[in-house]
Amino acid sequence: MSKVRFTVNVPVYNAENYLHECIDSILNQTFTDFELLLVDDGSTDSSGAICDEYAKKDNRVRVFHNENQGSFATRVFSVNHAEGEYCSFCDSDDYFDADYLERANEMIEKENCDMLVFRHEPVVNGVRQYIKPYWEDKRIFCGEGKKEFYTAMIMSYSFNSLNIKFTKTELFKNDTIDYSQYMFVKNGDDFLQSLYPVFNAKKIVFMPECYYNYRINPDSLTNKVDPNIHNSLFAVWSVTWNNYLNGTDLLGENTKQVFALRSARSAMNIVKLIAQSDNLTDEEKIEVFRSIHNHEFYRDFIEPNLVKSDLEKKWQFVYELFSRHSYKLLLSTVRMLTKIKK
Repeated sequence: MSKVRFTVNVPVYNAENYLHECIDSILNQTFTDFELLLVDDGSTDSSGAICDEYAKKDNRVRVFHNENQGSFATRVFSVNHAEGEYCSFCDSDDYFDADYLERANEMIEKENCDMLVFRHEPVVNGVRQYIKPYWEDKRIFCGEGKKEFYTAMIMSYSFNSLNIKFTKTELFKNDTIDYSQYMFVKNGDDFLQSLYPVFNAKKIVFMPECYYNYRINPDSLTNKVDPNIHNSLFAVWSVTWNNYLNGTDLLGENTKQVFALRSARSAMNIVKLIAQSDNLTDEEKIEVFRSIHNHEFYRDFIEPNLVKSDLEKKWQFVYELFSRHSYKLLLSTVRMLTKIKK
């Protein structure tokens, strides 16, 4: 039997309120040559039963029930079971436009690419919010031209998500990185799982159209921050540097300096988020700051390789206070600036 064109991978965890809309948007696609993998990550609500109901009604649906491991482990599991030529992804509270797979197939047929990248836009209270695309026209990246995509992916957040990518399944299955040591990663896991496919795809095509809708719950937009977020992101940046960028000119002549700048921006953004968080006391925030300072990646890569003048002014100020260990002054300053901004 020949492969189906697409495997749509959906990690499912306690999504009973949105799961029907998600699955229906996939099964009702105008293009039908696909399989749908629903991986129940130890849900405690009715999500697992909903998945089973769909598998009984549609033979394109395969369901797996696992103990709870988190979305990263669930996606790794899912792609290992994928039988489609290309992998696509959808979070269980998001949904596709009806012609998403059809448009993807048309472009893959036309360009014979290894990876096809679209955009996604947030949906707030049922209304899709327009986000200006990184590039406003179609782009094709191959050979030396791929460096432009590497830079865009690493220096911005526009291309982190797996959900906007159609990727040849073999690019996931040929990846030899032992991800078991990174299952603690909760922030940047999409980026981490994208690294091998992006760096090994012979041809990447970007399309500025949007067919993917990701739902934002306004009630979840709080200032609660995971105090261990830096451990996740520093792990991701470490893999990026050690496995893909070290010793290369993939970000230009000063790849190390450019990546140190990107990493420092990320670190200072974490510092700002921690300072603004509502779920941590000042003492706990200061402990997180110390932990960031003492982290091997920050200490051995960011600090010695960052050219401070490369930082934007808003980050220079934060970095100066942080690098001087002026934590209390940093907290009071961020607090004051937040009030002024509001």
